[in-house]
Formats: sequence, structure tokens, C-alpha cells
Amino acid sequence: MKLAATLLSSALFAPCAAAADWSNLGGNGSRNGLTPALGPEAPEVRWTGAPTSLIAWSPCVAGDMLYVVRQTGFVSSGTPFDSPVVAMRVSTGEVLWTFICPFEADDWTTVVYGVNGGRVYVGRGGNGSSSSARVRCLDAATGAFLWTSVDEVATGAYDGVVFADDGDPLFASNLNLKRIDAQTGATVWSISRSCSVSGDCGPAIRNGTVYIDEVAVGGQILTAIDAATGARRYSSSVMSGFLSQNTPFCGANDIVFYPRTQSNQTVDYLYAYRDTGAALEFLWKAPALAGAGSNHAVTADGGIVMVGFNGKLQVRDQETGALRHETAGTVTAQITQSHIAVDGAGRIFYGNGGFPGTLFSFNADLTTRWSLPMQNLNQGGPVIAADGTLLVSLTGTDMRAYRTAPAKCAPADLNCDGLVGASDLGILLGAWGTASADIDGDGVTGASDLSTLLGAWG
Repeated sequence: MKLAATLLSSALFAPCAAAADWSNLGGNGSRNGLTPALGPEAPEVRWTGAPTSLIAWSPCVAGDMLYVVRQTGFVSSGTPFDSPVVAMRVSTGEVLWTFICPFEADDWTTVVYGVNGGRVYVGRGGNGSSSSARVRCLDAATGAFLWTSVDEVATGAYDGVVFADDGDPLFASNLNLKRIDAQTGATVWSISRSCSVSGDCGPAIRNGTVYIDEVAVGGQILTAIDAATGARRYSSSVMSGFLSQNTPFCGANDIVFYPRTQSNQTVDYLYAYRDTGAALEFLWKAPALAGAGSNHAVTADGGIVMVGFNGKLQVRDQETGALRHETAGTVTAQITQSHIAVDGAGRIFYGNGGFPGTLFSFNADLTTRWSLPMQNLNQGGPVIAADGTLLVSLTGTDMRAYRTAPAKCAPADLNCDGLVGASDLGILLGAWGTASADIDGDGVTGASDLSTLLGAWG
């Protein structure tokens, strides 16, 4: 019991519970699509349906709740009711609350920026950073309004946000990067930057450092920013090419990646740099396919998932860039906007953003498990909730949840390995607030389940 108590104490003070949530575009602060949750074995439908939408926008997920914009009209007509924020239950698809984001002159379609610490951040910035608007902060459970930011942001749906360690959201546009206080909406700091296009200029964050791309003579650079102060630390060497519409993402061992692409085979590469604490040291580059607003992924065993210039999904080694695996055929659509999730078993889920598009599921070695056609996939996913539900948001009333029910094992043996131990405790804490570790069958994961697990500790 003393061992169990020690593990419980350390787990409670680690970022365990939040690690499985899909809190923002790209899944987490590193924007790398990696989650410890286990996605579906097969495309088993858990539920379908949602309020209607003209555009497929990506959901954010916390526990058993998802948050998504379901757009019913365009800004030129129907405002302010053109793009409500809808909160739904992951387990059932039930609509829990709706929020109409206030509209002011020159505002744009509502964006769900992210969810963190029991708060959802929404706003009407965007349209290629040409529209600025104040951020609205809502209570994640009830949708109750908490505050309006002091300053406006031009961050849009294709940029995405990340969160500092204390929960402060960071908003990027083509002209600036801002940190906003999560408790009050005040601006903590704001710095100027220059992105090569007017949108798709989002940040990534890891270990207190924010990474953004910027324009430089002859191309683009990656710049490391101190998350606490906004001070510039250092920048990478120049990546050749006139423009790019993608966001950095982070892997293991302080490696940062950037897909600098513009549909020109001579300069389209995914670059890898190591942050040494004093510089961004170039490691390697590999030919990459262009796709504005694409999100990429890493694997837990040191791989990176990307789309090669040949249109095939690839897994490369993070340290060397060596090709590990490649799909047998191409995975791209006419419009390619990669969205990738990698689950706790190393399985890769890829949505190509096409009109129409395809949702693929691959084994870790990129052999095909299954695929499904998806109309107007756009930015609709996939994303994976903490209980393993795979979510895809589409147009019309089409939203889909796929989940493979967990195997029936002995009480408290959550990973079905025949033992009750530390790994089961980790699963329980990682799924806190969902029904995936509902050991006692009361529909809620909570203290009674923990007692049951500790009572069975072997």
C-alpha cells in the first residue's frame, strides 16, 4: 500500500490527466499529435450526428467533453449567430451547451482556440489574420462567460494556440505573438514577428520555450521565444523558399521540426533542429509535400510522421531523418491538409483534409489497417479523446465518433495484462473525468474507482 500511495502522490502532481486531452489544434503544446490514449481497433461507430455546419472545424477535447464550432452561415450574413460554439459529450454525442460569440464590426467566424484548466477560449479573429477580435473565456463545464481579453488577437482557426505551464494561452498571428493571462484576460506580453503569409502562423511550446517561424533574407527561420518574458533567445539557419503556411512542432530530445513548403520541389523540405539551450542546431531535412495549415505528428519511439513529396505518408527517425516506413500508395487528396494522431499503441490515424477526403488508420509500420471516405474533411480531424474515442467533425449534421470498447478483464486490470499495478493506476489517472476507467460501473471515474483499484493492488 505504501508503494501505491507513493505512485498516487507522484501521479497526481504530474501532468498525467491533461496529457490525454486533445486541448488545441495539434493535440498538445508540442503540436505533435501524440497521445497516450488508445484509438479504435476498427471503425466501430460509437455515435454520429451534431448540429449542422457548413465547414468542418476541428474539435478540442477535455475529459468527456468536446468543443467545436458548427458554422451555419458566413460573416456577411446571419451574424452574430453564424458560428456557435457547441459543447458535446464525447461518450454520447449529447449537446450540453451552446455559446454565441458576440459579433463586432469586422469580426470573423468564431474559433475554438483551445481548452485548458477548465476554461475554453473562443474568439472571432482570423480570416488570414486580417480580422482582430477579443478573446472570450468560458467555463468548460457550463459555458458560463468568465472574461473578455483586454486586447484583440488576429489568430484564426488555422493558426491554433498553445498553453504555458500555468495555463496562459499564447496567440500568434502573422504580425505578433501574445501571451494572455488565463485568470483575467490581461495581456502578459506581446512581441512583433513577421510570418511569410497572413495566416497559418501558429506557435508550438515545449519546456518553457515557444517556437515560431519568421521571415528572413532568403527564406524563413525558426525562432525560440522565452515563454515567461517574450524575449527572443535565438533563431535557426535560413530555410530557403519564399513562403510557407505551416506551424512548428516538437519531438523528443529537444528536437523542433518545421515543414517549410510552397509547392516547389526544389525548396520544399521538412527541417529538423535541436534546441541546445544556446542555439537551434540544424540536424537534417527531407523532401515534404506542401499543404497549407497541415499538422504533423511524432511517435513515442522516436519517429516523425510526415507526407513526403511523393504523396506517401512516411515515418522518419527524429535524430537522423532516415526513412523507417512508408505507405504502399499515396494518401493525398486534391487539397492536402494533414491532420495526424498517433495513439498510445503507436497506431497512426491520418486525415488528408480533402474535398472529398479520406481517414486512414495505419499500423506503426504504415501498413494499412482500414480507411473511410470523408466528405469535406477540411480541418475536421481526426482527434483522439482520453478514453480512446476518435472524433471527426464534418459538414452538415455529420460528426462521427469511433471507439472500440475495452476488453472485459478482471476488476482494476485496466490494461488487461493480468496484473494490477502502476500501469493501471496511470491509465486511471490519465482518464480521470471520463468513463474509460469506470471500475465500479457507476458511470463516473472517481474516488470509488481508485479505492477499488488500490484494494486489488497485487
